[in-house]
Amino acid sequence: MTVTDTTPTVFCTRTHRLIDFLHPGETAATALSRLAAYGPDLTVLPLAEASARHEEAFKTEPTEITEADWHEALNILPPVAWRNTAAGESFKMSERLTGAVTAIYVRINARHFTFADDIRLPHADCVARVLQSQAYRETREADHGRAE
Repeated sequence: MTVTDTTPTVFCTRTHRLIDFLHPGETAATALSRLAAYGPDLTVLPLAEASARHEEAFKTEPTEITEADWHEALNILPPVAWRNTAAGESFKMSERLTGAVTAIYVRINARHFTFADDIRLPHADCVARVLQSQAYRETREADHGRAE
């Protein structure tokens, strides 16, 4: 069996897991019946769509971390795409969570953040993602309120 992006794939919409491929000549209804033990939340999707949904479930919003957490992550494994510009500094973990999704770390001035997303996300987009995040805004709003 040759697997391509369009290969019919049984996907669980509750757990976001790829369960199995349809066997040659098998209908979607037969495959869903065969795999009923996995629960009622199964559907059949092209492999590319099932994979994209799976990876999307692992992506997270930025959260603020300590400087010590930042340095620990930086020193665990060799970083990927370590960049430092006037806008901030970022690096990605070389070990993936799943597919192309990995932990991304961003430093903006003296603040440190992490989130999970595609390892190919450019540095500028990583910094922008943090600047637009609730985690970045909440702390800034709290700091502003204390200054008054």
